[in-house]
Amino acid sequence: RRMVKWNAAVLEKLLLNVVTHRQSTAPKNIGYLRQFSMHNSDESSLREKPKRRMSEMSDSLLNEISDAVKFEPYEPRVARKSIRTSTCVTSIGPEASEELMCYVSRIAATYRHVHFHNFEHASHVTMSANKLMKKVCARNWGSSRNTEKAELKKKRDRDREEQVQAFFRTFGISSDPLAQFAVVFAALVHDADHLGVPNDQVIKEKPSFAAKYENKSVAEQNSICVAWEILMEPEYSNLRNCMFSTDDEKQRFKQLLIHMIIATDIADRVRMQKEKRRWKKAFDTIGEWDTEWAGKSDEELAGIDVSFRATAVLEQLMLASDISHTMQHWITYSKWNERLFKERMTAYIEDRAETDPREGWYESEIGFFDFYIIPLAKRLKDCGVFGSAGDEYLGYALKNREEWIEKGQEITESYDKWAEKQLEKSLKRTESN
Repeated sequence: RRMVKWNAAVLEKLLLNVVTHRQSTAPKNIGYLRQFSMHNSDESSLREKPKRRMSEMSDSLLNEISDAVKFEPYEPRVARKSIRTSTCVTSIGPEASEELMCYVSRIAATYRHVHFHNFEHASHVTMSANKLMKKVCARNWGSSRNTEKAELKKKRDRDREEQVQAFFRTFGISSDPLAQFAVVFAALVHDADHLGVPNDQVIKEKPSFAAKYENKSVAEQNSICVAWEILMEPEYSNLRNCMFSTDDEKQRFKQLLIHMIIATDIADRVRMQKEKRRWKKAFDTIGEWDTEWAGKSDEELAGIDVSFRATAVLEQLMLASDISHTMQHWITYSKWNERLFKERMTAYIEDRAETDPREGWYESEIGFFDFYIIPLAKRLKDCGVFGSAGDEYLGYALKNREEWIEKGQEITESYDKWAEKQLEKSLKRTESN
């Protein structure tokens, strides 16, 4: 219950930003407070058929993956509003707030009692995604906003410079509350209904189920469908009204959700190669990025598309959040590494895995650091969006690798002892039956 409340509070704060931004940037003659009404006239157009089956929902999921989710171009009025705190809305409303709490509770119930891919893991990923997103949004200010506040108010050119830098140095993400909310929402639901085994095993155990998802990113697609099906139920109408006020907003939120969760399937080598190529294309010339927008007029800035880079950054944010324990304090890393081993070992004992995880666990962790974790941390740092978090994550990744090399063999021996006890228990249960 504590984790449910914490996750709901995180999402509610982000959702309030969505509603506030929508109202503050909308034409004055539009009454956006209707978002909180049970009788919103647009609700019928936004609601999916309540009895829509998961298989029907999943048919087009992978087809909705593209090189980029559309991000709006720079627009001075929107940029100005997005970087200033507005008091036009102070709450998402009691009905929507209660529905959000209920929704998070429903999502928590979809997580199974497995060692690693459980609701605590989802909460940890949510916390990490929210932290990184805060770093993105905090990058706008620097020290000048505090030390030169009076000057900024007097000089319009300095105010505009702040707006432009805030937008382009975060590729529009800091000006996009819906994207911020969607990423953290995705973090919460990304492993919903996870079976505690990798996709290859799910395909073997449930061929008909996996076939609905074309045997690709099965667990990830299923999590999306589970989360979306619940969200579309009639009792969450007020929550949906806050999340998206138009069909376009709803479709964009859905695209972001799909992109972020599918990105976490790091076992799909074909998809991972595409992701690496997209990142290379987006950031090989990042050193020249400032020259593309610095000194340009508002009309010229409006013609610069940030969508490709923004999508690439958010995918990296999601990837880093999913394995954030590897780039945090050693105690956190050790805790989740042990849990992952226990989940894999439990699957092996239950004949749900062909490979004994005790074989090569020490060596595989070093390889994971060298070929995935550290390169990912370097990307977080090099893109320049995450501020001090880029250095922090890379620093912890390097330290954890060193400490694993030093202590990992002893740790894996303790894992082996635990595994032997579990095998003995399993054998006794088999004999008694």
